[in-house]
Amino acid sequence: MLKFLLLTLHFYLYKKEQDIMSNILIIDDDIDLCNLMKHCVFNEGFTPLVAHTKQEAFSILSASSSVISLVILDIMLPDGSGLEILSHIHNNWNFPVIMVTAKDSLEDKVIGLRLGADDYLTKPFNLKELEARINALTRRYKLNISPSDSENNLLQFNTISIDRATRSVICNDTNVTLTGREFDILLCLSSSPNTVYTKKQIYESVWQEEYFYDDGSLMSIICKIRKKLKDCSPNINYIETVHGIGYRFNKEA
Repeated sequence: MLKFLLLTLHFYLYKKEQDIMSNILIIDDDIDLCNLMKHCVFNEGFTPLVAHTKQEAFSILSASSSVISLVILDIMLPDGSGLEILSHIHNNWNFPVIMVTAKDSLEDKVIGLRLGADDYLTKPFNLKELEARINALTRRYKLNISPSDSENNLLQFNTISIDRATRSVICNDTNVTLTGREFDILLCLSSSPNTVYTKKQIYESVWQEEYFYDDGSLMSIICKIRKKLKDCSPNINYIETVHGIGYRFNKEA
């Protein structure tokens, strides 16, 4: 009997561990497309949560944000703009967002990326491409950190601490809320302090795709990171511009 109880407890704990951060939220009013995207989510080993309206999305985010690994978000919803949801996610959580939309203009893409989206797909898209992007983003954000590595995962500079494991930033004892993309850029620069990175190097390291042109989105995100750090440490400029080349993280700041 004791052996049975121990096995049951072990299975329960294992199941709870598997349930943590194992859901992907799909926000789209196209029911047929949602059903197809649900198959993509299942294929990548996640459980889909589905919202067809902005109101449904806010309800699910409020109740289940701690177990969401990624959000697939349409801009055009029947009761409002998906950009409002994107902004809400940006201000409250750190999980990645893939935008899927019928809007294919460069301006729409830039707005989405500047608001904190991590990736962008234009309808109609290949479902295999969606699966590949889900895999890439969740793998990048997945935390497989053992306790013995905890010291190696903490970067400390003057007034700022950057924790790779929890993807968190503390500045002067204040938690700095960063989007996933903002955190990745800060981590990219701070992992090799005083090293000068070109825009191309930062983009290809963080976005994991080839850099073709400068649309201003990287500069915009870096400006947001600087502002958030200066709000809690106004006299220190951690991210310096190296004119004509790129950026570096100043560990002597």
